[in-house]
Amino acid sequence: MAESARPHSIRRTLLVYLGVLSLIGAVLLFLAARSYGRAAADRSYDHLLIASALSIADSVALVDGQWQVDLPYAALDLLAMAPEDRVYYRVSSNRGAGRDGGTITGYADLPAPPSPPLDGKPKLFDAMYLGERTRFVAVSRWVAGPASQGQAIVQVGQTRIAREALADDVVLRALIAIVALSLAALALVWVGVHRALRPLQKLERDLSLREPSDLKPVPGSVPLELGELVGALNRFMGRLAASNETLRAFMGDAAHQMRTPLAALRAQAQLALDEDDPAEQRRSLVMIERNANHMSRLLNQLLSDASAIHRSHLQQFETVDLAELLHQALYESIPQSGPRPDLNLAVTSDPVRVQGDALLLREAIKNLIDNALKHGQPRPGQAGGPLQIALTVAAGEGNAGSSAVLTVADHGPGIAAADAQTVFERFARGRDAASGGAGLGLAIVKRIVDSRGGRIDLSNRVGGGLVVTLRLPRSLL
Repeated sequence: MAESARPHSIRRTLLVYLGVLSLIGAVLLFLAARSYGRAAADRSYDHLLIASALSIADSVALVDGQWQVDLPYAALDLLAMAPEDRVYYRVSSNRGAGRDGGTITGYADLPAPPSPPLDGKPKLFDAMYLGERTRFVAVSRWVAGPASQGQAIVQVGQTRIAREALADDVVLRALIAIVALSLAALALVWVGVHRALRPLQKLERDLSLREPSDLKPVPGSVPLELGELVGALNRFMGRLAASNETLRAFMGDAAHQMRTPLAALRAQAQLALDEDDPAEQRRSLVMIERNANHMSRLLNQLLSDASAIHRSHLQQFETVDLAELLHQALYESIPQSGPRPDLNLAVTSDPVRVQGDALLLREAIKNLIDNALKHGQPRPGQAGGPLQIALTVAAGEGNAGSSAVLTVADHGPGIAAADAQTVFERFARGRDAASGGAGLGLAIVKRIVDSRGGRIDLSNRVGGGLVVTLRLPRSLL
């Protein structure tokens, strides 16, 4: 047996994603702080390097064609503020005393700058010197004497020990702040996730404490993100409550309707058992058979009503051909043996397609035909005629689409004005209706038609008879 999948946790997912986001943010902040710390340390010490180089450059002179440097040691004292670092300098020229490009004073083996410095613009660069990474600055200055002129290049270097220490101190302080901020952010994330999921916990608690029959909507306001979920839940419970109420009503009506014929069957069976006369026994058996047929029709109608209720709630609709359903309903409703009723059928040649449940629509048409055959016979002394069934297409009004119109007209007693609406109620029968009916046929048709947004109308025809008109929205597919 396969192991069931581990339940998905919204809380764990939120904490993981937000925690990873916080960790990435902390790493990015650390990298930014380290970059800023190194840049800040370089800016601070670069100012000292440049100031020292410019101070030395101001002390360079060209006298009688000879370079002279009155080295200001105060310039190097600026760099002595970092006692653990070593400082190097060099003054060179490109002209004078036959030493063009030679070293005037300082360390002659200092690394040369990647490119010659421009006049008045310091050139900063890093290079390895004596096995240590060293920061250098190079500045150039044109010096003019009474008889000659030349360009002096001053280069000053300092190891990076103090710079790295300053950068590490900045990064350490930033790291402490980042760690504190990250912990605070994680704590805030934890609290935020807990508070964000509190409405779900409250909803779960409210539903778990309910009685099974309590299908009232969920009360109170909910966060915007849960609005659609709670709305769908309330609509589902509303449909379930309506379905349960319909089921209770159906069971009560079915029990009430079946009780009377069952009692009559038992009484007639008991009477037949107590009767010695064969003729009376036969008469009792005939009555039993008649009541059994009545019960069978009633049970079939009840099952049809239950099927209509269930399938109407499912709303599994498809495009169906109403003309084909009409022919199927006629085949199932009209007796295939014995005398056949007089029938006049007229079906339009236009496609008559509707959206609906084929089984329910066929059941609705069968009920209309059954009602017309059972209750649409003319009264004694009244002229009769064929049962008229017509399927046509009617144009819609305004922006409404066209409709499929099914008309069933009989030659019976018609319907009283007071019964025009009540006959659509379950177990309701017209005052002039023939005996034997269950009062469910038109109620079933009404339920099926309403589920598809259609309409059913009853009217009396001139000369006697009932006209039932069924209208359904026509599908253009």
